[in-house]
Amino acid sequence: MNTEHPTPEVIDALASIEMQRQEREKESGVPVSCNWALGKLYELLPGDRKSPETNAGTPLQANIEAATLAIGRLRELARTTGQRATPKGDRPWHQQKSWRDAQKKSSGNRPRKAMIRQDS
Repeated sequence: MNTEHPTPEVIDALASIEMQRQEREKESGVPVSCNWALGKLYELLPGDRKSPETNAGTPLQANIEAATLAIGRLRELARTTGQRATPKGDRPWHQQKSWRDAQKKSSGNRPRKAMIRQDS
């Protein structure tokens, strides 16, 4: 990492994105909030990140490094959260019954309607 620091504008943008991500996480969950935040973080990066005039000591390079670091942290959050997410039930997904199997089983448990005989 270089000795330059990101510009105040980028620092503010990173903080704002993280605050908004946390609000979205409360509303929609981690995957949705991470996807949204990743899009916003990628918008901070210049289109041509490896331009010839960019050297390691410029504020632009520090901004790129700060955004890239935030992207890495966010990806790690999404990855670790995804590993903790477990399917409903105690069994792994491949051992759970499909909705068709569950439907077949439940249809056998329903009481049958009594047929009413009509004498003519």
